[in-house]
Amino acid sequence: MRKLVVIMAFVLVLLGCESKSNPPEVKAPTVHMDAAVAHLADTVGNPDKVYNSAKIPRDQALSAAKEYHPMTGKWFKGEDGLNLITSYTSEEALAGSEVGAALGKIPAGRSVRFQITRRATDGERLQLITEYVADYNNTIDGRLDFSYKIPEYPNTNYLLSIEIISPQGDVEDTMITPIFVPPTKLSARLTVKQPLKGSNQTELTLYNAGPTDLYFGYGYSIYQKVSEGWMLLPDGRAVPSMGFQLKPGESHQEAVSFPHELEPGEYRIVKQIEGYMTDVSARLAAEFEIKDADEF
Repeated sequence: MRKLVVIMAFVLVLLGCESKSNPPEVKAPTVHMDAAVAHLADTVGNPDKVYNSAKIPRDQALSAAKEYHPMTGKWFKGEDGLNLITSYTSEEALAGSEVGAALGKIPAGRSVRFQITRRATDGERLQLITEYVADYNNTIDGRLDFSYKIPEYPNTNYLLSIEIISPQGDVEDTMITPIFVPPTKLSARLTVKQPLKGSNQTELTLYNAGPTDLYFGYGYSIYQKVSEGWMLLPDGRAVPSMGFQLKPGESHQEAVSFPHELEPGEYRIVKQIEGYMTDVSARLAAEFEIKDADEF
């Protein structure tokens, strides 16, 4: 029995030695290099001048549509109206996208006329883009849908109108709503404050010079300049899922927290921006430097 215990102890010693001589393999962190960062600028377009879009204020767009009968409230307000229109396009729309409206039902004996018109910057009608007249015979399970692919013209104002027509051909009620296709030009600047000595944070500022509203999320990427190029600093911290819309002439400040203490050298903060309701986008990079302690 004693001999068996000695043998088992010897085996355990051997296993212990083997585990020490063959430690588990530790993988080196993945290094992400981005050659494009070297060519990024801190500006896009011309941010030295504010450009405004041609969008008409909603109240002005509605008051200028004098060719339409006023809303009476017979069908588009109150309990009946709330159940009549189930959806419609309003405000901004992407160029070339489908816009329109849907009615959950059509009042008995009535027809519906949809129109999309292009408007001048003062709200006056420039052109009838499309018109569609339908009645109960055009519905599917009582529902009526209207959609139209608007032209690929940026920075353009439209008006969507829905009219309920009586059996005698009179307009009984009208609902109109403006639609705007934003411009596809970006002008913006990204800046970053020089971090204070010993600080592990700084602040970035994004300025929009227009004419497109900017759309972007919360967060950024930090790159360090190394001999091979620009290296992404790993950062496993969670980023809040937030979206921001920035109008021309406005600025957005965002706190920047470093993932760890940064060694002396050159760094770039990179942020992605998009034109709101457009297909245009840009990556901006603002540079800062971490200096040696004796350089301050």
